[in-house]
Amino acid sequence: MFTRSSGMRIKCLCILCLALMPAACTWVELDNDALGIALLPHSEVAQCELLGTTISTTRDKVGLLNRDDEKVAMELLTLAKNSAASMGGDTLVEQTPVSEGKQTFGVYDCHRHHH
Repeated sequence: MFTRSSGMRIKCLCILCLALMPAACTWVELDNDALGIALLPHSEVAQCELLGTTISTTRDKVGLLNRDDEKVAMELLTLAKNSAASMGGDTLVEQTPVSEGKQTFGVYDCHRHHH
């Protein structure tokens, strides 16, 4: 019962769906070493050693579509945790808000993993 035009419409819809799917996906995976890394407010790291900073960057758009703010923020945090683990840190503090798919974090060693 499909006419040529309805078949084309279905094909176009499928292509559109495939194009939009990445906007909902998460691109970044948490490394095993980063599983225990905490995100704390600055007020809770006074006794910790600042190891440095890390700048996380991810895509905030896919094509013309803005990605979900919460997903972008989660990816930035995951990237920061992975980076903190490689720096020997166990705690992160947000230093800047998320802006255009980018965020800066302080990396600290609070000796949380030694307990």
